[in-house]
Amino acid sequence: MKTFIQIFTLACGIMLMAFSNSYAQTKTHKLLIDLNSADTTDQGTMMRQIRNLWKELPGTQVEVLIHGPAIAFIKKDTSPYALQIEKLQKDGVVFAVCRNTMKRYKLADTDLLPTASFVPSAIAETVLKQEEGWSYQKAGH
Repeated sequence: MKTFIQIFTLACGIMLMAFSNSYAQTKTHKLLIDLNSADTTDQGTMMRQIRNLWKELPGTQVEVLIHGPAIAFIKKDTSPYALQIEKLQKDGVVFAVCRNTMKRYKLADTDLLPTASFVPSAIAETVLKQEEGWSYQKAGH
């Protein structure tokens, strides 16, 4: 009887591991990254984390929500990461810029890199994405 229980427990464990692995591979993962830091170290770390995420969870949908002082990250004349942003955008990352931040800094669409997309409000976008099941990560500190 003890051997049967051990074999049954082992079989259940193997089936659970197989299900867990297939679930992780078939589930569509979605991550919203909140970027409001003007610190270029925070910005560079965030882009590296996206690549690391894709190594573990390929195909994860990623949206970087840019607002506040982080607006410099995607401005044509100040972005130290223009090429990396363009590459990530081509790989599917959405770089969503808060229109409220643009108004506060008196910026037009043409002041930003062409990779930018726009949302009316960063806080509203956060609420909507979380209601749709997106995971949330704050970039920086």
